[in-house]
Amino acid sequence: MTTDGSDAALKNELERYLVLFDQLVREATLWIEKTPRESLEWTPPSASGIHFGTRLRHASVKSLFVHMAVADNVWATALRDCAPGGTVPLPRDMNFFHEYMDGDFVANTQRLHEETMAVMRGLSAETLRKPIVFAGDNSTWTVMGFLWGIWGHRSYHLGNLDMLVRIRVGDAPDFFSFGGGQMA
Repeated sequence: MTTDGSDAALKNELERYLVLFDQLVREATLWIEKTPRESLEWTPPSASGIHFGTRLRHASVKSLFVHMAVADNVWATALRDCAPGGTVPLPRDMNFFHEYMDGDFVANTQRLHEETMAVMRGLSAETLRKPIVFAGDNSTWTVMGFLWGIWGHRSYHLGNLDMLVRIRVGDAPDFFSFGGGQMA
């Protein structure tokens, strides 16, 4: 996170963040491509001990992939729209979630990601400084800090996807492949 808080420093941090975030999102598609279609909705047996807390007991490769895109969008939109000190919600709208699960879920989430990137690109330095409260644990963040939290959430679930793909397929993409090119 930027240390001087100037508008230029915040916008520079946002630009670096957007490069890393966009690449992380695009890399996640490799896990979908690696997974045979018939395994996309497989979930580990409930007695296996592999679950994601009390809110999500039966996560599949497909549902985790969609969850990440939906959470990114819900949070980015809330960060933009909430008043200073406002609360950023948990992504609990199941109708919104299923809108992206149905049909071509990869194309659906790619469109949602482009919308999310547009929201993030449009955040002003003033907005990036804005304090918010996260509904998940009532913690206080700046918008810029919570963007890094979104990156952390997505990378955490990419690890979950990696585990599920390895269980079903036996092999998964290399996380640090990033296809060459300039990174942040």
